[in-house]
Amino acid sequence: MENSYLDQGLSATPNAGGLSNEDKGYLWTAAKWARFLGIVGFVMTGLIVLAALFMMTMGSSLGSALGNRGIFGAFGAMIGVFYIVIAVVYFFISLYLFNFGKKTRLALQNENSSDLTEGLKNLKSYFSLLGIIMAILISLYALIFVVGIGSAFFTR
Repeated sequence: MENSYLDQGLSATPNAGGLSNEDKGYLWTAAKWARFLGIVGFVMTGLIVLAALFMMTMGSSLGSALGNRGIFGAFGAMIGVFYIVIAVVYFFISLYLFNFGKKTRLALQNENSSDLTEGLKNLKSYFSLLGIIMAILISLYALIFVVGIGSAFFTR
């Protein structure tokens, strides 16, 4: 591939810019770390699912032991479901990161611009998902802050 997109080098013309060797090196390093972090994320997702199953089991066992199965069982189930939701979100974060690393390394090895495009698409999805999660968390913190201030105001 003599005229490959990845080997065109930097160009002054718009939409014709390829990647310099330095750019490729940075992408290669980022792709290696992304794959590693994706794999670690998959392992952590499995551990979160195990923790969710443990919480569900322990909630019902504790309820049986204390004679109040309904309250503890429901609490354990709620915590378990919350952990499962976190595991699903964490799985997709890890999947996007892993796929970015895999596709980007493949693109650099084979000098294939479609694989690079696919890798960068996964990186975009990774950051989009993190942005959505951050917006939700900021909104949740703002709501907690407003409720806290309101409850402090009305308890006097």
